[in-house]
Amino acid sequence: MNLTLPRVAHEHHERLLQHVDGMPGFGDRLMTADVEDVRGGADDLHAFLSGTLIPHIDAAEGTLYPELERMLQNRHSMSPMRHEHDQVRRLVAEFGRQVGLIGSEPPSIGRRLALRRIVFELYAILKVHMAEEEAYLHVVEHGVTDDVAEVMAAALDHPGFRSV
Repeated sequence: MNLTLPRVAHEHHERLLQHVDGMPGFGDRLMTADVEDVRGGADDLHAFLSGTLIPHIDAAEGTLYPELERMLQNRHSMSPMRHEHDQVRRLVAEFGRQVGLIGSEPPSIGRRLALRRIVFELYAILKVHMAEEEAYLHVVEHGVTDDVAEVMAAALDHPGFRSV
């Protein structure tokens, strides 16, 4: 397989956006759905968040961000992006805790609202964050040698995306 940094990064963002763009619809359904729909949708979303999104974040922090910091000559230049990653990790963990509290009875309005808040907060952060990452990818794409870009593309092509 011919891995190029722009192709891998764009393909991953497209896959992520398929899930991210569905989050508001799920958030809205949380208020009226029966317990099976809430549980199924929440389990599916949590599987995506923990099995695909978090590994993508880890891969970006381990490959793209250090290279961007080198190129921008500032080891703290990616701090805002890393901070957003920390926010996403915290929200994914909280979402997982809330999902784990859903039993066989319909979730309370409080639980539904808690899940909905997390879904919409994640959605907002992810939409802005992914647009920023696309801009940074153009900087990396034009500022590294082909061999470095190939190594970075291979590192970004992590197992979480092979199952999406």
